[in-house]
Amino acid sequence: MYDKNVAITGCTIEKTTKYDRFREDKIRMELYRTILTLYGEGYHKFSCDLNTYIGLLAADTVIMLREADKCPDIHLSTVITGTRYPADTDKVYCALYDDLIKQADSKETYPEKESFGNTFTGSHIVCYYDDFSKEMQQIRTSGTPYTNIRQRI
Repeated sequence: MYDKNVAITGCTIEKTTKYDRFREDKIRMELYRTILTLYGEGYHKFSCDLNTYIGLLAADTVIMLREADKCPDIHLSTVITGTRYPADTDKVYCALYDDLIKQADSKETYPEKESFGNTFTGSHIVCYYDDFSKEMQQIRTSGTPYTNIRQRI
C-alpha cells in the first residue's frame, strides 16, 4: 500500500501568534481536526518542520493523537536545521522542541535554505502562511494539495 505523507510548515512564532495563548488554542484545535481527517484518509506519516511554530504545534498534536490511541499508526518525522532556535526563544518552546525530537519516529536534518524545499516531498501540505506570501505562491505553483490553517483561524 502506498503510504501517503503530509509535510507541515509555516511561519515563526512571532509571525504566527506572538505567544498569544488564545490564538494558539485555535490553531491547535484546527491542527487536531486537520490531522485527524488526513489520517482517516490514509495519510500516516507527518513531517513537521520544528523550526516553524505550526510544525512544532503539529508535531505535538501528532504525539497526542498517538498517545490517546486515536491514530495508533501515525508516524512523526521531525524536520530540523542546524539552528535549533534563536537565543531569545521562550523556554517552553525550547523544552517542547527538545521533547518532540526525542519522541519522533525519525529525524531529517536539512540546511536552513533547503528546509522549505523539503515541503514539496509531501503528498499533502499543511501550512500557516499569508495568502500573498512567496511561500504560498510556491505551494500553489507546485500543484500539491494543501491546507492553509491560517485561512481557518
